[in-house]
Amino acid sequence: MEKYSIVLFILTIMIGLSAVAEKIRLPYPVLLITAGIAIGFVPELPHIELDPEIIFLLFLPPLLYDAAFTISFKELKTHLHTVSTLAIGLVFLSAAGIAVLAHYLIPGMTWPLSFVLGAILSATDAVSAMSVTKGLGLSHKTSTILEGESLVNDASALVAYRFAVAAVTGSAFVWWEAGLSFVILLGGGFAVGLVMGKLLGFVLARVRKNNQVCISFMLLMPFVTYLLAEEIHVSGVIAVVVLGLSISRFSRKVFPEALKNQSRGLWDIRFSC
Repeated sequence: MEKYSIVLFILTIMIGLSAVAEKIRLPYPVLLITAGIAIGFVPELPHIELDPEIIFLLFLPPLLYDAAFTISFKELKTHLHTVSTLAIGLVFLSAAGIAVLAHYLIPGMTWPLSFVLGAILSATDAVSAMSVTKGLGLSHKTSTILEGESLVNDASALVAYRFAVAAVTGSAFVWWEAGLSFVILLGGGFAVGLVMGKLLGFVLARVRKNNQVCISFMLLMPFVTYLLAEEIHVSGVIAVVVLGLSISRFSRKVFPEALKNQSRGLWDIRFSC
């Protein structure tokens, strides 16, 4: 019972901080992180262990879906070259830069291990990027590029990580296999997201008069899509992003205004939590 009380206490603090952040014009995530660090220093606070995999599954798919659903598809297409350059080229460049620093600054850090560290740290975290940009009042162009890059750099980071692990374990590194792995991760995730988006669109078109059923399907599908993609070893992040983009375009044409407002309000609450 004590653990549940602590969770409720933390949720209450989060709600209060959201109001404070708006008043003092400070990005909500920054205030949350600061408060979280402060709470960690509270003496004799009971230790609560949460499974990282469950937390990852509960929060990542809906946050990715929300960002893809609200991002401007037209602006994303306009800045596709910039987004692609950042999401692919810059990820590998960042991994190499981190590897060089780690190798020379950390005693005993071999080159293979340095590249593993670089691969892990190189990609922008999608959730962090979206959370921070939502509170900074950036231009649509800047937000689109930052959020777009953070949404699609998953495949690049995974490929870089596999390269580095292969070097650590002494496995043979084959360029064409690496390229094929990248294509499968990216293309497979895109295909899964597109198919699930078409399927969800087909269902929503037939139940669009029932708001509760529509929203229930929209809440469920990001999780189903992510798990399906991960199960067949393609990018679940890319799959959920493509799903969100597909349903975003579909909803503008088919959904009545009342359903759009209800859906938007529900996702805003889900994102805040």
